Amino acid sequence: MPWVPPTKHLRKKELLDPERFYRLVSERSNYIDPEVALRLYFSVVAVISEELNKHKFIRLPVLGDFALIRQKSRPAWVGRSHSIIDGMEVLKFYPRSTFREYFNKRQRIQVLSHMPPPPINSN
Repeated sequence: MPWVPPTKHLRKKELLDPERFYRLVSERSNYIDPEVALRLYFSVVAVISEELNKHKFIRLPVLGDFALIRQKSRPAWVGRSHSIIDGMEVLKFYPRSTFREYFNKRQRIQVLSHMPPPPINSN
């Protein structure tokens, strides 16, 4: 059975649907037409997919790097027989350090355990 990301609980939340996404992009871009925002977004996606097909790597200026990485081949059970599954290419995202640090800065460091108290001197 394939791995499924645990995102069913997110359906209940008000997530960013496509119409709202393009409207927000148009507001950020000096109120361009949402149709123009849609075309711009799809052109960026097309450039990313072409570069990944051609070079298997793309560096986006602010966000980070997308790369197609080949996984190692691994053993698996197919019915009752043991076989080896060939490695496949998976899409990985490596965020830029400034992008990652911005979001990590918003999280507080959690203390898991306090330092033990100093020993009591018995004289």
